[in-house]
Amino acid sequence: MPETTAWVLSLPGRLHAAVGPFELVHILPTTPTLFEVPGTPAYCRHALVWQDQILPLMDLGARVRGTPGLADDTVTLIGLRWLAGIVAYRDPDSGEVRHGGLQLARVPERSVVTDAQACRLPRGLRGWRPLAISCFEHPHLGAVPILDLARVFSAPPQGAYEEKGAA
Repeated sequence: MPETTAWVLSLPGRLHAAVGPFELVHILPTTPTLFEVPGTPAYCRHALVWQDQILPLMDLGARVRGTPGLADDTVTLIGLRWLAGIVAYRDPDSGEVRHGGLQLARVPERSVVTDAQACRLPRGLRGWRPLAISCFEHPHLGAVPILDLARVFSAPPQGAYEEKGAA
């Protein structure tokens, strides 16, 4: 049975997602200096500088849940610790490699994934649907969505919670 590796990302709010083995390109060793970008959604209100690039920093947990993200610097002042993961993806229109930042709760872990682990997206959070290309069953974490990073950094947000009775 074919197998591959993935990076399992621990996101704020006790959520998990995965990216391909070459999509996670760097983990910042300390909490970066953030710059607020007016007029942006709460889940992506800040930018950071990495290798002379200004990158959006997304709180994917807040986006999927439809809750406010790292809305102001008071979060870092009260001692909340988090990491920034730098990811790479190919722009679907130009084909150029782009980068973005994801707020992480912990250092990512490598996981071996096989076709036999394929499963449905986690129930109850519609926010995964436009952002994930697939999902696998992790032995300890349950269903882990596999992100389409081009969609993550370009798709408009949709309602996060399932309506009653929806599958």
